Amino acid sequence: MSLSLADVLAHPSLAAGRPLVRVGAQLLTQPVRWVHSSEVIDIAHLLRGGELLLTAGFALASADPDRLRRYVRELSARRVAGVAIETGTQLPQIPTELVEEASVAGLPVVELRGVVPFVEVAEAINGLLVNESVQRLRRGDTVAHALSEELARGGGPDELLAVLARLLPGDVTLFDAAGDVIAALGNEIASPAADSGLFSVPVAVHGVSVATLVVSPDDPADHVTAEAIVERAPAALAISLLRSFPPSAAVRAAQALLRIAGQPNPAPERVLAAARAAGLADGVSYVGVVGRSLDGSVALAAVDAALHRYSAGTVSSVAGDEVRAIIVVRADDRSGSCTALVESLRTASGAEQARVAVGPVVAGLTGLPWTLAEARFVLDLAGDLGIADTVVVAAGLVLERLVRRIDDPALLAMFVREILGPLLAVGVERGRRLIDTLDVYLQCGCNKTEAAARLHVQRQTLYQRLEQIFALLGEDPTGSPRLAALHLATRLYLGGVVDTTAL
Repeated sequence: MSLSLADVLAHPSLAAGRPLVRVGAQLLTQPVRWVHSSEVIDIAHLLRGGELLLTAGFALASADPDRLRRYVRELSARRVAGVAIETGTQLPQIPTELVEEASVAGLPVVELRGVVPFVEVAEAINGLLVNESVQRLRRGDTVAHALSEELARGGGPDELLAVLARLLPGDVTLFDAAGDVIAALGNEIASPAADSGLFSVPVAVHGVSVATLVVSPDDPADHVTAEAIVERAPAALAISLLRSFPPSAAVRAAQALLRIAGQPNPAPERVLAAARAAGLADGVSYVGVVGRSLDGSVALAAVDAALHRYSAGTVSSVAGDEVRAIIVVRADDRSGSCTALVESLRTASGAEQARVAVGPVVAGLTGLPWTLAEARFVLDLAGDLGIADTVVVAAGLVLERLVRRIDDPALLAMFVREILGPLLAVGVERGRRLIDTLDVYLQCGCNKTEAAARLHVQRQTLYQRLEQIFALLGEDPTGSPRLAALHLATRLYLGGVVDTTAL
C-alpha cells in the first residue's frame, strides 16, 4: 500500500503516543500494508508482511535476551514494516538486546512514549488503507476502460500514451528492449532503467519482456493513478505492440527457450536447439534466476533491468508476478555464489519489493532446465524457511535443498533427535539457545571471535556456552567427522524442516 511508515507515525491517532524511532530511521519510506497489535511474542508466523506491529511489551518485559533477539529475527524474516513498543510501568525501556538485533536485521523499532489506544490506531490507519484500496480499484477500472476504448478504435502506442497522459498529466515513455523509444509524450524522455523514472513497468508479449513503460507524473503525490496505470496499462500496450510491432525472431526464440527450459525433463536436443536459436553458445557458464514480486509489477521491471545490466547475454521473461531469466555468467564471476550478480540484484533501486533466487552455475546448454528449476525450488524453500534476504542463492542452501527432497519426516526427526538429543534434553528454551549458538559457531567456520560478534555476546560468554554444549555432547566435535552431522542437524532444527514438537 502507499502509506509509508513515516505517514503512519505522523497520523494523529499514533502521534499522540510521541513516537521515537530507535532503529531504522532510514527505512521510514517503506510501505505499511496493515496495522496489527499483539502481546504474543510468537506472533511472526501469523503475519503476512508489511505490518506495523503495535505492542505494550508485556511479553517482552519477561523474555530473556536470546528470546528477544529471536523475536526480532522472526519479525524481520516476515518482512514486517516495523514494531512500535509502548514504554511505561510494564516496560520502562526497550531492551538493549532487542535494539541491537533490530539494527543488524534492519527492522525499524519505534518507542511509544505515551499511551495510545491500539484499537483506535488500527481502525484509523487500516480504514485509510482500505479506502485507498477501493480508490485504486476504481481508478484501475477507469484506466482499463479508457485504454480498451482506444484499442477498439485501432489506437497504437502513441494513442494509448495520450490516453495515459490525459489520466495522469506528465511524461510517459515506452521503450523497446534495446532502450530505444517506441513512443513518448511529454516534455522529457526518462531512461528506461527502473531506477530513473518514478514508476516503471515491463510490457510482456507472450511472456517475454519486449518494452518498458516509464511514467513520471507532474504531481508525484497522485500515486493512486500512477499505480493503477502500471498495473493496467501493460496488457493494452502489449496488444497494441502486437499489432504495430510483431515479435522479432529473437523475441520468439527467447520465449521458446524459456518455455522449453521451464518444462519438467525436456529432451536435451530440444533445449540445445532452442538455446542456439536464442543466441546462446555452448561451453559458457549460465545461471537460472526466478523472481517474484511482493507488491505489484514495478519491482519486476527493476529486477529485469538489473539482470540485463549485469550481462548482455540475458534471456528473460516477465509474466504476472514472476520473472524468469537465463543469465550468461561473466568471466569474473564464475563462482558458485555469483557475487557480482547477487550484488547487482541487491542494489537495484525498486527491486526491494521482490524476492529473487539464483540457481546453481551450470556449464553448457543442457544444464539450463536444471538451474532454472533449482532457482524456483530455492525461491519456494526460502519462503518456507522464513529467510528474510531478498536475494537467495542456491549455493548457500545446499544442505537444505538436499534434505527437503528426503520425503520421510520421521527419518529426519530421528536424525535430529539422535544428534542433538543431549541439547534438547535440557529444556526447550535453553536447548534452543544452545543449538542456536552451535549453529552460528559452525556457520562461522568454528571461529569463536566471529561467532561471538554475530551472537552479540562477549567472547567469554560464548566460551562458556560452548563448554556447556561440548560437555552435553560428550566431546568437542571441531575437526572430527561428527562436525558435518552436527551442522546438518542444527540447520534442520532451526530451519523448521522437522517438526520440533515431535522431538
